[in-house]
Amino acid sequence: MRRSWLIFVVLAYLGTLAAVIHAQPVQTPRTLSAEMRSALEPVYTRALPAALRIETVPEGTGSGFFISADGLVMTAYHVIEDTRSVRVVNSRNESFPAELLGYDEFRDIAILRARVNAPVPFLTLETEQGPRAGEPLLAIGNSRGAFIAPRYGLVNTVERDIFPFFNSIAISTTIPLAPGDSGGPVLNQAGKVVAVVVAIGQPNGVFESYLSPLLGLSEVISQLQAGRKRDVPYIGVQLFQIDDETAATLRIPKEGVLIRGLLRGGAAERAGLRGFVVRRENGQEVYDFDVILEADGRAFNDVTALQRYIRSKEVGESVTLTIRRGSQILKIELKLTPNPLRSS
Repeated sequence: MRRSWLIFVVLAYLGTLAAVIHAQPVQTPRTLSAEMRSALEPVYTRALPAALRIETVPEGTGSGFFISADGLVMTAYHVIEDTRSVRVVNSRNESFPAELLGYDEFRDIAILRARVNAPVPFLTLETEQGPRAGEPLLAIGNSRGAFIAPRYGLVNTVERDIFPFFNSIAISTTIPLAPGDSGGPVLNQAGKVVAVVVAIGQPNGVFESYLSPLLGLSEVISQLQAGRKRDVPYIGVQLFQIDDETAATLRIPKEGVLIRGLLRGGAAERAGLRGFVVRRENGQEVYDFDVILEADGRAFNDVTALQRYIRSKEVGESVTLTIRRGSQILKIELKLTPNPLRSS
């Protein structure tokens, strides 16, 4: 999972993103003025002692920052996901081992505890007021061989949708980020952290960087500090949109979402759902498959809409799927699980 995120970030930087991002209007961003940048430079100076480089095994580099004097660290979850060990390095080049306390995969944020020997400088989180479109922001990160360096830019929108790469709603900005900046703090002119760096992209030929907002997350962050680990839930299926051609070929109504395949070890496989199979019978091709018509009584004809609904729930919760199998209509209850591919 962590490697797929890194691949996404690199591809996004080269201009390859899912159609869902391309489909959204992107206005040509305004230019950060010299006055705006000048106002943020002292913010960087003050924040620098609390900013961190994150080094992981398997080999990886990301960014993060202290959020408490006793060594609590915030970063992006994908920076430390599936790692065997983590160290954080501050601006004085002091290195501290760290361990994962909690994470929220849905929002791509994580809390670590670094084993510090004395109180450390830390940054204040802003969870009551989010940034506005056009507002100048500062990100601090470790991309392009730099060490805890500043990046300046403007907010494009506070409601950018980059699903399925990011399950929550992101803030998009003009900040010139790159791989290695993930997990870094994004600060406003008051010097408070309003978001965490998660990804970059180039929809419609316009570069954007994406942030996970902290607005309204005070309780969530407290839960992560206490050890909560929230995985994105899966039913364990590969889905296919039923278009006119598919409906005509399979001789089915253009409704629901076709199950193309099952993920090994997933809830759907264990519940006996069927992926798409072609077999020959009496010299003719015969198709066996299931179509998801509803989830918890809600009709779904769109793959993305169904994925969104499932991922809005919690691992361990159940969902009842209404399935068409040939001439049968079945109701099958599934218990949602973490990504079954994570261990592969």
